[in-house]
Amino acid sequence: MITGSRVLDTVRLTTPDFGAVVRSCAGMVAMAALALAWDSATAAVWAAGAGAIAGAIGLQDSPGGRVPLVIAVSGQMAAAVLLGALTSPHDLVFIGVVAAWCFAAGLQWALGSHAGLVAAGAGALLVVSPPVATSVSSIVVAAALTFAAGCVQATLIAVWPPHRWRLQRDVLTRAYRSLAADARRVASDRDASIDSAPMSFLRDVFVDSQATRRPKAYHGGHRLPERIAAVLHTLGEARDAANDGVAQVLTAAGTLLDAIAAHHPTARRDAQQAVEALDSAVASTSGPNAETAQRFSRLLHEAAESRFPDLRRPDVISGLGAAAAEVRGHLTSTSPILRHAIRLSTATALGVAADRLAPVQHGYWIALVVLLVLRPETSHTYTRCVGRLGGIAAGVVLASLIATVLNPTGVAAAVLAGLFLTATYTVTRYGYVAVSGALAAAVDFLLGIDAAASGATMEDRLFAVVVGGGLAVVVHVVLPDDALTRLQQRAGELLKTEVDYAATVIKAFIRELDQPADALSAAWQRAFRARAAFEAVSGATRMESRELRRWVRSYRAALNAVTSACTALESNLPSQPRVALTPEFVAAVEDYVDALRGAPPNPAAPWTVDLAALTTANQQVREQSARLAEDNSATRVLVAEVAAITRSLSSIATTREPSAAE
Repeated sequence: MITGSRVLDTVRLTTPDFGAVVRSCAGMVAMAALALAWDSATAAVWAAGAGAIAGAIGLQDSPGGRVPLVIAVSGQMAAAVLLGALTSPHDLVFIGVVAAWCFAAGLQWALGSHAGLVAAGAGALLVVSPPVATSVSSIVVAAALTFAAGCVQATLIAVWPPHRWRLQRDVLTRAYRSLAADARRVASDRDASIDSAPMSFLRDVFVDSQATRRPKAYHGGHRLPERIAAVLHTLGEARDAANDGVAQVLTAAGTLLDAIAAHHPTARRDAQQAVEALDSAVASTSGPNAETAQRFSRLLHEAAESRFPDLRRPDVISGLGAAAAEVRGHLTSTSPILRHAIRLSTATALGVAADRLAPVQHGYWIALVVLLVLRPETSHTYTRCVGRLGGIAAGVVLASLIATVLNPTGVAAAVLAGLFLTATYTVTRYGYVAVSGALAAAVDFLLGIDAAASGATMEDRLFAVVVGGGLAVVVHVVLPDDALTRLQQRAGELLKTEVDYAATVIKAFIRELDQPADALSAAWQRAFRARAAFEAVSGATRMESRELRRWVRSYRAALNAVTSACTALESNLPSQPRVALTPEFVAAVEDYVDALRGAPPNPAAPWTVDLAALTTANQQVREQSARLAEDNSATRVLVAEVAAITRSLSSIATTREPSAAE
């Protein structure tokens, strides 16, 4: 199974280029046709399913590192197909294999939600294995075709990347090359000017009317080069001619920025060497500019890791070992990941048993629905299960009505599956219910490639869908998360939404937002709903411990203070364009917003604030605000409330929450 942490940002659906989606679906259909001609309809179902999953991974957010990731996931899917083909003729053995696979798939949520979704997708290929014996050669060919289907998707992404990715990559390349030249000029001449034209062009490309249609990894992708330019300007102004340490840092930075901008085969190796030289130069820097040089180094490290996602992970074995250690850390009775793995394993095993041992027609839909709807969610669990279940049922009904008229099988069914897969990407902006419906219709037509699987009536499918959804809800009721775990998870969700609300308000001070009233209202509504959920869980939790009651009270008080600070900020939002703000101050505030928002939420642990990064960013805001005009009242309010938010969040971070052991 895939255990590397790089799957963290892979399968969340966005709205990629239409052309890239069409190419991906065309590759999926081509592999289905090849499998039909070469081997069997069952192999075609597996190959098409693998192509769909690999295409979804390849089209997602990460601007780099997609090809090796897709190839690795293809190996995981080939292993699932191989296991399914070998064990499917033996019902009891097959049920045990499905239970074991889904248990391992559930544990992969410890590495992030997307790692769990990848493993669940491979599990879907496993549970649809037909209960018929085949020859060893057919099994090997089916697994090979599955792996090849994923490799085709990797090739399509590598050879024909989406157009917007190419455009933005080219603009980023120009910006980083310009920064490299600026760094070398400032290293040799502290009075040298910095070329601002590439930064302006960069912002024009990234901030446009099509922002909502870009991959999320490129939302705000201009900010990092802008922050690098701002710190470079600060270093140039403050550098002493006799300070050779800063000159060495700037020279090393120029080399690293050139490597980041390069696209030749040795670019990654050059970047690694440049990072080592930069770290050495920063370590030798002393005096008043040492802290600024360290901040400059952190930004360059971030840019290098964005360009080369595996820059810090050259050793695959050590990465796998770290991931395995992360998973082992959740083998405790109170872990929400372990409980989800048990729930997923139990529900899918029962679904497969109903398919094999009970008179249920096309009962594999039971296990498929479990894999589609079950998540290790502590908030809105039943609402989202029911929502996904309703979407799946609607998708099955739509697919059944189309199948009644067209009766598609083989390549025709693969083409319809590709069309609905395209629709899945299109409706992502409308929420998980719409995505579930389109995806269910695509899965229905994928299974319909095999004529033996296309004979189920709509009533048979809907019955299996309802049973699968019922199983997903029942296992949550029978095997709930630990009470304190639920409270901690809800607290983390509330903290995250409050922080997002604060970040939105702070951002409105320095940048013009599209429809600011709607953005602020939406952020506040999310925080309000999260607060209601937290209060509901805290009210249902037995507060026998004095420490627990004290923690809940202090948590409420701290978040109330954050809300008060946000209200004060909203009341003082400037109505005029932010022309009086220096680039250095804007960069410092954006650094604070990034530190505030932190890493993406992980289902394995409650979301928390990085207190060290937040404190450092707050200090940078205060230092840069001292260089602004004294009559800027809105800026003074911003700095004061940012400090208040930092103090409130610090009180949360320094108060240890009670554990289940207590």
